Amino acid sequence: MARTQLTTETKQSAAVRRLRAAANKAAKCADDAKQHVRLAKAELKKARKAAKQCKKAAKQARKKVQAAQAASALRAARAARGQAGKASEASKPVNAPKADGASKTAAAKSSGARKPASKPRPLAKPSAATVARSVITRLDSEAAKAPAMVNGSPEAGSRAAAP
Repeated sequence: MARTQLTTETKQSAAVRRLRAAANKAAKCADDAKQHVRLAKAELKKARKAAKQCKKAAKQARKKVQAAQAASALRAARAARGQAGKASEASKPVNAPKADGASKTAAAKSSGARKPASKPRPLAKPSAATVARSVITRLDSEAAKAPAMVNGSPEAGSRAAAP
């Protein structure tokens, strides 16, 4: 009986050989398809990553455009205020005394150096000495502007000459 089994294994019929070849061919085709799917998935992953990077770059570009528009609007407003300020400065007397803090801020604004945009700081309260100086200089300037005598009466022209 062992001899007949050997002959069946060694002598395969043509139909069995064809079926085995077809099975091998199908298995190879399945392996190729699996490999193709793996490659397609890897390519899709790369494409998704590239799309995500492009989306992020577009968002950053939009932010930069908005920041540039805001900066140009601020510049235009500042220039408009500067033009209005120059017109009002022309009508002011040249020798008008300024408070200590006012002259410093005017010098800082006129400088060409541009500061980076940051959160606005709360205004610092002026010291008592600064307030006193500004009051004194304002009273002195008002006294200098007012005429000394009105209708022959010295009291009417001067506010500071109160008893």
